Amino acid sequence: MHNYLLAKVRVFLIIMVYCDKELCFIVNFAGMKITKELLERSYRETFSVERFLEVDPCGIVYELTGHTEKQLDIELGALFVAMISWGNRKAIRGAARRMLGDEMGWRPGEFVMSGAYRDSYLRARNNCVYRTLNRDMFIEVCANIQRALASSGCSTLEEYFAGRRIEEIIGELAVWLKPARLGSFGTSACKRICMYLRWMIRREQPDLGLWRSHSQSGLYAVMDVHVCRLTEELTGMHQASWKSCCRLTEIFRGWDAADPLKYDVALMTVADNG
Repeated sequence: MHNYLLAKVRVFLIIMVYCDKELCFIVNFAGMKITKELLERSYRETFSVERFLEVDPCGIVYELTGHTEKQLDIELGALFVAMISWGNRKAIRGAARRMLGDEMGWRPGEFVMSGAYRDSYLRARNNCVYRTLNRDMFIEVCANIQRALASSGCSTLEEYFAGRRIEEIIGELAVWLKPARLGSFGTSACKRICMYLRWMIRREQPDLGLWRSHSQSGLYAVMDVHVCRLTEELTGMHQASWKSCCRLTEIFRGWDAADPLKYDVALMTVADNG
């Protein structure tokens, strides 16, 4: 409580994130107040697709599209990249490229559906795939996905989730990815799952917009502790959770019902530019 009160009266807010004892990200906000006007201006004048894809994990998904046109490959590749998207973005991109390229041969669909995942990461040091995600956890995630798709007879994730509400999709993906500890639907903000769905459904770059069967208007904000701090005055929420995710989503939808998550992209741009 003491730290929270101090944070409230600071005019100069510095958010620092340390990953594996390395300072990887510093955002300097001097009395910044997040408003619709600020984010609109950021999205319109500051955001650059090229710069974004050079540093964001989503850029590795675009690399994947240069190796395969199969929708299942792109869907699963993006899901795996989202799954490991926490920590230093440079480290995430390196781990994602090794996963999709070295382990999967840029064919995530075949890798999962053929069961090739059972022989993956055999040489991984201490069975580590990325940070706290180990080989056993990774194999269990792959098995969950394989089982679901094989039993459904669906050839893509878009087909598998056709006719389902976004909330239902988040819930099922959370179950598939449970071994990787991405959080539970209804309590956790499910940040990485919401980000994945933004990639798949939102029509504008940097997102891919593969799932034309779902509306981008139903997407949920990508909420984590840093977004929560940055939007605290706007939402009145002090902790990253599903409740705070829903509150920020409600605000974004009120600002633009057709494309609420353009403000998520804008928020990232504001954070990166300080």
